[in-house]
Amino acid sequence: MAAKAQNTTIASDIAESLRNLPAGNKLSVRVITTADHQVDSLTPQRRFSHFHSSSTMSRRTLIFVSQGECLVAGLEAHEFTSISVQISGGQNTSPSVAVDICIEKVDTSGELSIRMPLVSALIAGYMRSLRRYRAPLGIDTVGVHLFARAQPEYLFAKSQGNPGKRILDDLALIKWWQGTLQAGLSYAMVSDNSTASSLTAIANCIVPGTSAGEAPWFLGAQSGIRVPEADKAIEQPATGMMAKCNPADTALNAYSKAHHTVQWKWGLPYDDTARAHDCVLQFPDDPMTRLLSEPHSGAWSVHTLLEMLSVSEECGSGHRTAYFSATLPLRAHLSCASADTDGTAEQGKPSFDDYDRALVALFDRDMDFSSSDSALASSLRFTEYIDTQLGIASVTVDTTGATVAPRHSETKAKEPPKVNDLTMSIRKKRKVAE
Repeated sequence: MAAKAQNTTIASDIAESLRNLPAGNKLSVRVITTADHQVDSLTPQRRFSHFHSSSTMSRRTLIFVSQGECLVAGLEAHEFTSISVQISGGQNTSPSVAVDICIEKVDTSGELSIRMPLVSALIAGYMRSLRRYRAPLGIDTVGVHLFARAQPEYLFAKSQGNPGKRILDDLALIKWWQGTLQAGLSYAMVSDNSTASSLTAIANCIVPGTSAGEAPWFLGAQSGIRVPEADKAIEQPATGMMAKCNPADTALNAYSKAHHTVQWKWGLPYDDTARAHDCVLQFPDDPMTRLLSEPHSGAWSVHTLLEMLSVSEECGSGHRTAYFSATLPLRAHLSCASADTDGTAEQGKPSFDDYDRALVALFDRDMDFSSSDSALASSLRFTEYIDTQLGIASVTVDTTGATVAPRHSETKAKEPPKVNDLTMSIRKKRKVAE
């Protein structure tokens, strides 16, 4: 059994971001963060004209939000810290430090009692918690990366059968992520120091198989790309439904300040002509990583890699997926940096083996989130395991935002889930009675 881990800094940041959700809800946040482990470089085949030495450490983070005793949302991320030293002309350069976060999974169980943008608030709180890297590492930015792909479920077994789990198709999911990152990055840049200078986060998005001319369809007016009014709605071919992403639905605009902006760019955050192996970060279990592991990929440019992605099994064949990468500036958070408590103390943190055992417990064949009764039983089984085996301390928060109608007042029948639910930012157009 791992020693008691008082790992509450991330949980406290997330709880604070959940506070402005609709009033009358008591939520609990649990965070599992492993100790740092040595891992392979994110650019394992990079070539240099001079000697280069690098070391990459990684830790894994698993976050759960409960309403009452039932798990309602979860997020899994893989965090990497790379330290590089180059020697040119017989002299060492100063070490450079890079921190990159890969958000691997986000999911809901379908058991949230009312419609509210809980997952958006969870992601925003997690991104703001990344300030903790500033104190021990002295860095100015953190990279946030994710691969958006619609799936029926990621973390909660059999939740696709839960009638409370709303669904998003490929295009709607991409729009959801863009709106959520827009608000989440803005929230993450808000400093406790009211005199902080203006900040800009640079965010990239690319949908393999599409051209730059299609960027406004995915990024929308809030991205800074000029969009004709008629193009703000997206027609989804699979259903014929017209969907419109409203950034206000994330309920995070209250945290955003006018002097903090997000600048969107279309494409990967690399030079199209650069050799892909020299610059593209290769995260575990990622389509780009699998393609770059092919023996004939050595001479590929970034542009060629994108072309290959567009015809790959995961990103082609009618699928719509997206890569998002953002550079989050941290320099406004100097007043918060000294508050870091869980970024430096490794003793007592779960190991990778402890983490893997927690995942085995989460994906046990008896876990079932398809109904309220089974979801509650599964939640109790899993939280008891991580509380007793890993000593995970929960942080609770009472929400104080505007109230909304309870979910049971929604009488419209829900269709069987087809893709992953990330709630509430896509609203279906109501039919007019004839």
